[in-house]
Amino acid sequence: MPPPRSRFSRDFYLVTAANFVFFLNFASFFLLPLHLKDLGVSERTIGYVMGTAGFAGLCVLPFLGILLDRISRRGFIITGALAMALASFGYVVLPGAGPLIYLLRIVQGVSFTSAFVAASTLAVELAPIGRRGEALGIFGISTLTTHAIAPAFGEVVARAYGFPTLFAVAGSLGLVAVALTLRMRVPDARDRSAATLPARGLPPGATLWLGAATMAACGMGFGAVLTFVPTFVHAIALERVAPFFVSYTAAAVGVRIFLGSLSDRIGRRRVLLPSMILLALAVLALGSVRSMPALVAVGLLFGAGQGMVYPTANAFMVDLSHAGNLGRVQTLFSGSFSVGVAASAFVFGGVIERFGYRIMFAGAAACVALGFVLLWSTRDLSQIGTAPVRDAADDRITFVP
Repeated sequence: MPPPRSRFSRDFYLVTAANFVFFLNFASFFLLPLHLKDLGVSERTIGYVMGTAGFAGLCVLPFLGILLDRISRRGFIITGALAMALASFGYVVLPGAGPLIYLLRIVQGVSFTSAFVAASTLAVELAPIGRRGEALGIFGISTLTTHAIAPAFGEVVARAYGFPTLFAVAGSLGLVAVALTLRMRVPDARDRSAATLPARGLPPGATLWLGAATMAACGMGFGAVLTFVPTFVHAIALERVAPFFVSYTAAAVGVRIFLGSLSDRIGRRRVLLPSMILLALAVLALGSVRSMPALVAVGLLFGAGQGMVYPTANAFMVDLSHAGNLGRVQTLFSGSFSVGVAASAFVFGGVIERFGYRIMFAGAAACVALGFVLLWSTRDLSQIGTAPVRDAADDRITFVP
């Protein structure tokens, strides 16, 4: 008879809830390209503005990974959410698309990276080892659902009351995330510093870096879609972009609910490789969309692919970590994906202006295909039951209020 499965703790659900509210703030800015378009900003400049946040976040990653393994992860979530809220309020009084918008994007990039990496690292630390893939899928749902809710709600608010009101609402949500985080109990950082390496140790570093390169390639495809789908929908004369985000989110949430534990049972690569093929095909198909039903259909495919790729790849890399360097591995994972997302905004804006959306989406799909090739060259090291990060239910871990 198999042993009973470990339960998710109250604090795991709290960090997931805080992440959900934080991402409602973040995802509201998926509509920022539309606001910039209304101000007469070019596609290339929109790409620069959107990409600035990503690259700002990347600048803090080398320090963030080390600090997350040494000091309070909750503090990073609180500081990041508070800074994100203040930056959101800054858009309310922003006079236009001048230099100040880049400053706000820098603040958003640094605060987003700090809060999200800290929250995802804490979620891994609080998750039972045998349910890690499932836990990351559940945590990811708190992110994905905001990709539908925030743009759909944001479009309604922006049309009825204007973008400044939307930005004010987003800022208020950041403050709610701070309040939720303050209610959380977290593992004491001293337990991490005292953690010992298992006899098995870390696998060869090449696997970890190939995983990181794979995520950067997937980030290029994902970033191209999220950054430029709003203006693409406008260019093909469809009225609303929200149906794409709703269908994408519904599919991504669905596969995580019903297939979230699949990689825990059959292995990470067996789930990742076919999911990446699906993701690449969905990105490629976007360039041919000309109707709302087609947009929704591609959104479903995109959501199914991305919904499996991200948490499974995250679990793949976390399986290569130990308790003393979990923050650094999570930072490498998130940073690699962020590199791809940020680079896509800078690169593909110029591609659109010169060659059009169809070529741009083909290039983004090729990036995901490259990630497939990189992952294919790795061997599956994510063996169930051998991952060394400790279960948060272990009574050796001390929680601090």
